Amino acid sequence: MLSSDVRRLFLEELRALGERAQRATSHREEARRLFSSLLLDGAIKALTPLERRAEPILSLAHYQDPSFKIIYGLDGGSTRPMHFEDGTTLCANQAVFIADPPQRHRGFPLETWRTIALVSHSFQNVGEAHVTHVQNEHVHRWRIHLTKDFVEREVEYIVKSLADVTSEPTHALEMLAILDIHEGLVILDGTLYPIGLYYYLLGELKGEWGYRWGVRLSDREDIVALLANPVRLIEACVGRRLPIVAINKTPETSWLLRFCLNFAERRWASDRQFMTAVLSDTPKDSLGYTNWFVQEAYPSWEERESVVDLPKAVSDFALAIDADLYHVAFFYVYDPRVRSVVKIETPRAVFQFCDPERLRRALLAEIARGKGVPNVIRKADSRARITQEEREALIRACGLDPDYYYNLSRGESL
Repeated sequence: MLSSDVRRLFLEELRALGERAQRATSHREEARRLFSSLLLDGAIKALTPLERRAEPILSLAHYQDPSFKIIYGLDGGSTRPMHFEDGTTLCANQAVFIADPPQRHRGFPLETWRTIALVSHSFQNVGEAHVTHVQNEHVHRWRIHLTKDFVEREVEYIVKSLADVTSEPTHALEMLAILDIHEGLVILDGTLYPIGLYYYLLGELKGEWGYRWGVRLSDREDIVALLANPVRLIEACVGRRLPIVAINKTPETSWLLRFCLNFAERRWASDRQFMTAVLSDTPKDSLGYTNWFVQEAYPSWEERESVVDLPKAVSDFALAIDADLYHVAFFYVYDPRVRSVVKIETPRAVFQFCDPERLRRALLAEIARGKGVPNVIRKADSRARITQEEREALIRACGLDPDYYYNLSRGESL
């Protein structure tokens, strides 16, 4: 609890901070000015003419595209990384695929089928590294264990990301085959590619900070095959002329800032902050949105100012279509009802058979009806979610002592 003197001092400092910010140039006006003159001749380009627009939510919500009578949604629920005092890190994820309007297969709702992934890492080298797959009637189970021979740094991030990518695109591929889907629209929750993991697959890159990653995922062919599943999923959808998009609800990267603004103009912490400022004048009863962009390269961590074309650079993936067609096309949507920006991603290949404007309008309609995200993603999220109680039960079932820190000892959730 703050004492009265400390509270008074805090309030004085905060008021002074607010007054200084209000006297400064409006960051929203500045963002809109910079947006109109983005540098779009490098790694990020405008795929359609540069614009930002707003349309009434009710008008967008009434739009129905007869080509997208069925919307499929994929989401995953995670335990988040769990740490144990012997140096083990563990994370589980389950993926769920549903349809809107609802569908059944063999008499069961689609969420009956699940893919689960349990990924662990031990610095004690308890057991050998392995990847196993078990299938029963409705559930695919993947079990991955890594040792410090393969991962020395970024353990928590890699364990979590591997659990996600092993369950979600893998499950979508399985459901596409089971249901023999050839029409509709597939929406993923998250990003199109696990870009961070793809950096590691490029090998022992020397980073800008002068150390080597200590991550050797590329030494395991079975893990490389799993990490290729987002690419395989895109190829499967393109082969069926089935549009696939990903909705990134937390676009915390800074690629737009890095590639499209001069260094002195980068006054925001992330692309999300910048685009929120750009679209912040959207009326409360409307959705604000931009044109389509395309990202053809990413920052290389080998040298400053150099770039790398992902996933083209990962030679182990054996791409089935022209490499440029894997580039991520994207646009931003701001929904005043939730006061946040989402980033819509799709592979450039989709525009070979689906008009960009038609796809954008269909997605805006789904977001308008769903408040922030499409209803199909909201439903998939509710089916896939792993509760805190379930997470704590899994920790207890492990039989290992959790890695307690002081706040946990005061009663915080594990």
